[in-house]
Amino acid sequence: MPQECGGHVEYQLQRQTVLQNVQETVYETQQIPCVRTVTETVMQPRTIQSVRNVVENHVRDESYTVNRPVYRTVNQTVNYTVQKPVTRTIWKDVAYTVSRPVKETHYETRTYTVQRPVRETTMKTTYYNVNRQVRETSFKDVTYTVCRPVQETIFKTVNEVICTPVQETAYKTVCYTVQRPVQKTCYRTVPYTVQVPVQSTVMQSQPYTEMVPVKQTAYKQVAYTVSRPVRETIMKECRYTVQVPVQRTEYKTCTYTVSRPVRETVMKECRYTVCRPVQTTSMKTVSKTVCNTVTETVMKDVCETVCVPKTVVKQVSKTVCVPVVQSYYVPGKTVCVNGCLVETPGTWCQKTVMCPQTVVDNVECTVYESQAVRKQVPVTVCRTVPTVVTEHVPVVTCQMVSEEVVKQVPVTVCRTVQEVQSKQVPYTVCEYVPQEVVKQVPVTVCKTVQETCTKTVPYTVCSMVPQTRTRCVPVSVTKMCAKTEYRQDPYQVTTYVAEKQTRQVPYTYTRTVRETRAKQVPCTITRMVPQTCVKRVPITTCRIVTETCSKQVPVTTCRMVAETRSCQVPVTTCRTVVEQRVKQVPQTICETITEQRTKCVPVTVCEMQQVACTRQVPYTTCRQVVDTKVVNCPVTVQRQVAETKTVCVPRTVCKQVPVEVCVRVPVQVVCEPAVLPSAQVVPSSQSVIASPQATSLPMTTLPACDACDAKHPFFAKKARHLFR
Repeated sequence: MPQECGGHVEYQLQRQTVLQNVQETVYETQQIPCVRTVTETVMQPRTIQSVRNVVENHVRDESYTVNRPVYRTVNQTVNYTVQKPVTRTIWKDVAYTVSRPVKETHYETRTYTVQRPVRETTMKTTYYNVNRQVRETSFKDVTYTVCRPVQETIFKTVNEVICTPVQETAYKTVCYTVQRPVQKTCYRTVPYTVQVPVQSTVMQSQPYTEMVPVKQTAYKQVAYTVSRPVRETIMKECRYTVQVPVQRTEYKTCTYTVSRPVRETVMKECRYTVCRPVQTTSMKTVSKTVCNTVTETVMKDVCETVCVPKTVVKQVSKTVCVPVVQSYYVPGKTVCVNGCLVETPGTWCQKTVMCPQTVVDNVECTVYESQAVRKQVPVTVCRTVPTVVTEHVPVVTCQMVSEEVVKQVPVTVCRTVQEVQSKQVPYTVCEYVPQEVVKQVPVTVCKTVQETCTKTVPYTVCSMVPQTRTRCVPVSVTKMCAKTEYRQDPYQVTTYVAEKQTRQVPYTYTRTVRETRAKQVPCTITRMVPQTCVKRVPITTCRIVTETCSKQVPVTTCRMVAETRSCQVPVTTCRTVVEQRVKQVPQTICETITEQRTKCVPVTVCEMQQVACTRQVPYTTCRQVVDTKVVNCPVTVQRQVAETKTVCVPRTVCKQVPVEVCVRVPVQVVCEPAVLPSAQVVPSSQSVIASPQATSLPMTTLPACDACDAKHPFFAKKARHLFR
């Protein structure tokens, strides 16, 4: 029976968590006072001498030869053949038949009835009534009262007040303001310019020669054959019959009756009554009122304005131009040195500029003040006085007187007279006559003729000609650029402060003194005196009288009377007569004739001609000029400035960090029993158990350590002896 294994101890690696002390550096903020050196740049004037290059441009003449193509035209004679058609006309006799119509006219008698109007005039007596006005005039006496004006002149005493002006001088206190100047120092920022060298790349023109192909056009003569169609026109005879209308005009006599009105003028006696006006002139007394103008002098108070002079001091601001010296910078010129453009230093110059400045001055001026003065002024017043005036006025009286007037009135009587008249009436007869027409119809025949022509063909000749061109080459140029900096400059500012002062000013015023005077003024008094007058007034009475009148009125009666008349009517008969005629017909024959002709063809010939030309070539000369100028040079000044800095100070802190460590742990291992033929169950006593020491150690759930764990940063120092 085989012996069972009691087990043996083996060591395995297991991971355990251990607290390891780790030092860490922490930075803390700390304020530290320190001293900092500050560098400042101050501009200090310094006199320097500089050499300035002066560039002078000159021009010189340079001769060169140019081949110029010269074109000239030469006339060349060319012979050619022309087919010219020649047309001639011949006349040919043609016989034809014409049917000529022959017309015969005879007259026939025809009877017709005409209604002729007959007019009869009779006189009829007509009665009518006429209303005539009859005027009667009578007179009556009318009594009326008239007020007659009577004027009387008297004198009355009037007191008049006269204002006498008296001038007096007085003094018054006048306050005026004086501007007192006060000076104050201010500072302003003044920009100034510093020249700083700046390098830049400039494109400079550089000439070079290049061979350029020049194309020229030449001409040559080329012969070619052309098939030209030649058209010939042949006249062909064509016969046809045409119905030609033939018109002729014939006349026939027509008789007609005309009723012609005949007017006769008869004088007729006409009586009528006329009212004729009769004028009578009589004198009439008329009273009327006339307005007379009366002039009076009245004293009137007048308010008059007097201007009193007054002296006033006022401030007037005016602009005065003050000369101020200003400095300005003139940049240097650009000089070509060894093919490079170099800008020379600039120069500071001074110029006097007139700057406007406002100045306040006190100016005394005289002002006139208006004052009101009252005084008595005599005024002439016109008033209207009514006056009654009696006049004798002629009065014209018109009276209508009836009269019977007889006058001869012309009366026109119209009667109709029958007249027989005849007239020739034209009428047109149209007949169609057949006529044979022969006409020449042109027929065109086309045939082709070969011709040899010459044409000028252009061809191009190319030759290489040297040509001078210009290209731009980059060149580095150093130039002085202006840089603006600022400085504080003190300046004086004058401020004017207002102060009030007082002074005594004399002035003159005028006062009015009143005086009373007495004077005699004439006055006219008008009084009205009543007066009784009598006048005759005409009274006109109008009455209407009715009268019966009669007059003869003509009455015209018209009646129709039938009459029988006869007239001759022409009748035309037409017959045709045949005639033989002969006419000349033109016939055109066309023939072709060959002609030799000559023409001049212009040919262009090109010849090269050398032309001597002169061109202006510019060149530059540079010379140096010494300039003395004052330049503000920057000077560096250092000063100590106290300030506080914030510094980060490192501090070491120790803390524990959990670290995983691989530890060798003893494990009890039991060997497996031998395999029996029959299936046996492995007893539980043969299972692998840990030794009692293993139960006392701290175990983790991590897997066992591998050989690759030596690369872990936590095991970098201590894992060397663990994996041996």
